[in-house]
Amino acid sequence: SRRTDRSITFQRQARREFSGFSIVQFHTHTVDYSLKYPFTELSAVKASLIYRVDRAVTLATDPSNLARSNAYLHNVGVKVQYIFDNTINKGLNLYNGTRYKLWMEYYQDPSAENSDVQVAGFDIRHYQKVHRDLILALRFAGSTSFGNRNIVHYLGGVDNWLFQKIDNDMPIADDQNYYFQTLASPMRGFFVNSRNGNTFAAVNAEIRWPIFKYLLNKPIKSDFIENFQVSAFNDVGSAWTGLHPYSDENRFNQVVLQQNPITVTVDNNREPIIWGYGFGLRSRVLGYFVRADWAWGVDDGIVLPRVFYLSLSMDF
Repeated sequence: SRRTDRSITFQRQARREFSGFSIVQFHTHTVDYSLKYPFTELSAVKASLIYRVDRAVTLATDPSNLARSNAYLHNVGVKVQYIFDNTINKGLNLYNGTRYKLWMEYYQDPSAENSDVQVAGFDIRHYQKVHRDLILALRFAGSTSFGNRNIVHYLGGVDNWLFQKIDNDMPIADDQNYYFQTLASPMRGFFVNSRNGNTFAAVNAEIRWPIFKYLLNKPIKSDFIENFQVSAFNDVGSAWTGLHPYSDENRFNQVVLQQNPITVTVDNNREPIIWGYGFGLRSRVLGYFVRADWAWGVDDGIVLPRVFYLSLSMDF
């Protein structure tokens, strides 16, 4: 009779950015009220009502910035998700089974017309037992935004990447009215923003081998040794603007050269789909799941220099 789960979540996030000669401190406050109704032990539908306030504070680095008023952005949103999960936990970051999530989101600024943000996405993951604790993990994910305001997806890197690096040479379309931004990862072998657009799709595959737990058929006292894993992976994906990655609307296929009074736009017809491969080591250190990855990216048929990732995140 009480199958509906209710939750209220409050989140606060702060970040600092440089804008010209100004330093701007952003504070994001989000309140999320959610209702979750399970159909079975494995599946459920979840609906969330979201209120978000973004505050931009220009730091008083000089008299001109001292006089600037704080700027506020308000958004009210609704998110609906369908969730399926029959996975069985076989160890730290080791699963058997399948889980996926399909979702749609809608956001609106109450104080502005034509300010809607609409999002649809999916994330499907399957974990296949190869032998004992040796696991093959597969993931297929994608998302797209539409409406009067869009979300730019930055493809590349990994979640919670320490010492994150960004590819500043990749242009961002200035005609898409981007309002939010998000990271589309993992795409190992590349920096963040190796591709961008209002749509992304990626396929990830990993072999996860807890080598000591696999070889030693006895209890292991060391938490680090027990959870130590060797991983081999392959990532393929793209982020784009338009109907498909090969659309002429993609800005990464254009190079703009300016020499007054002449502006020349060169179409270079680069391959929009990128992929990477490599290996990694994982274990739990001081309560954190630490990942070290060495990856090589392949862009337009060219193998790029190796990239090292040190991150704190689970699963993919």
